[in-house]
Amino acid sequence: MLSENKIFRIGIDKISLYNFSIETEKRFKKLTDYKENSLKEKTIITDELFSIVNSYTVYQGEKEVEESFFNRITFNPNKILTGDNICNSTTLDLKEAIEKLTLMLKEKEIYIDFSDSRIADIEINLNVPVDFNEYSEVFMLFFKQINFSKAISAITDSERVKNFKIDESFFTRINKSVTFKVYSKDREKNLNTSISRLEYFFETSSYKYISEKFGKDNSLATLLKNKDLIEVIFRERLKKDFIKKAFSYIENRIKPVLEKEYLAFKKANILARSTGRKEERNIYRYLEEFWIFDYSFLIDIIGKYDSKHKGRETKKILEKYIQHNNLKKLNYLLELIFPH
Repeated sequence: MLSENKIFRIGIDKISLYNFSIETEKRFKKLTDYKENSLKEKTIITDELFSIVNSYTVYQGEKEVEESFFNRITFNPNKILTGDNICNSTTLDLKEAIEKLTLMLKEKEIYIDFSDSRIADIEINLNVPVDFNEYSEVFMLFFKQINFSKAISAITDSERVKNFKIDESFFTRINKSVTFKVYSKDREKNLNTSISRLEYFFETSSYKYISEKFGKDNSLATLLKNKDLIEVIFRERLKKDFIKKAFSYIENRIKPVLEKEYLAFKKANILARSTGRKEERNIYRYLEEFWIFDYSFLIDIIGKYDSKHKGRETKKILEKYIQHNNLKKLNYLLELIFPH
């Protein structure tokens, strides 16, 4: 049975290494690419638990024929250790997985020395014990502030049009080599608890760049010696990319829009009354066309512009919008990510 302290932690999901030596007498299928001044041979070795790309290129340099070698191996440490990818791996897990992987490869007559290897790509994740649907507006707040974010939805069997589909995941590309997504992990495997996963994918040189900002290099040895590095990277990037911007979005976009539309509705009613036309009564139904996010925002508006009826209106708001308690959910999520 999976333990919660292993499930709900920041760790490594998938990792790609390069700059390692590889030797084998076995003959694997090669893909050869001939060009005018170069020849490239690529060998791809795939397995359920890993994939290896071995590339050899010979080309005409400025003065003489030159050659280059590139090796890359990709694997999920936890899948090697336990057979599943629910839990994220610590640096200790990664070390054990590499030792086990080395033995597995040796059994296949593939000999790899990881001593000088470096990190090419890495997925750093955090599982949190919250239901994705229940927290979808909180997660949406992270992605709404970034252009071209995407959502993947599932079609339901509901008879109500507004419930025809539900979001299953959110995805955004922060820059050319860093992506971030949030999705429900419990839909992938039947578990006794809800799991939502927050996932960073650092591609190509992005991990090297980020680790250097913390005074480290991108070598495997450095990562294994600094057990807290992946947690520091994850939290600092999340704070920079989303958290600070989320609170700014609330204060500068969500609240002002609700207030502006509330005043516009009231102004339209005053105009209707002065010209003998029928007034629109349901201000809250109108505000539902915009992002309420949290019921307290409506109470604040009433307190500012209709304090005389605040008690009556607050009761109405609580009866209808108490489920919009996303500030409480956001704060709970932040406690999980940044525990005291």
